Amino acid sequence: MERFEGNGRYHNVIRHNDLLFFSGQTATEAGNDLRGQTQMTLAKIDHLLEKYGSDRANILHADVYLREQEDVKVFNEVWDQWVPKGKEPTRACMIAKLGREPILVEIVIIAAVVGSKEK
Repeated sequence: MERFEGNGRYHNVIRHNDLLFFSGQTATEAGNDLRGQTQMTLAKIDHLLEKYGSDRANILHADVYLREQEDVKVFNEVWDQWVPKGKEPTRACMIAKLGREPILVEIVIIAAVVGSKEK
């Protein structure tokens, strides 16, 4: 098992065998706009996937946390444009109080390493 980007409380990425486990990704620097936060969060996920040997097509599961029920429609519009058609992962979408007030969306993913062999 390899752990990356630790801060003393948690690691941002853990690789175990051919799986990557990512902590929750957010993008409050995008301002107080759900569409902007979602787009930036997904861009961060793209960066992390590439950095650790995967890509969007190899995401196995996503947990999506949104602050408000009415945010689901806008989130899905952005998500549907981002995720590769035919490669959609399993997904759960939850409405939750998030860790800090400015966070409107948080996404946790599990991905397979590109080129890994299924067992």
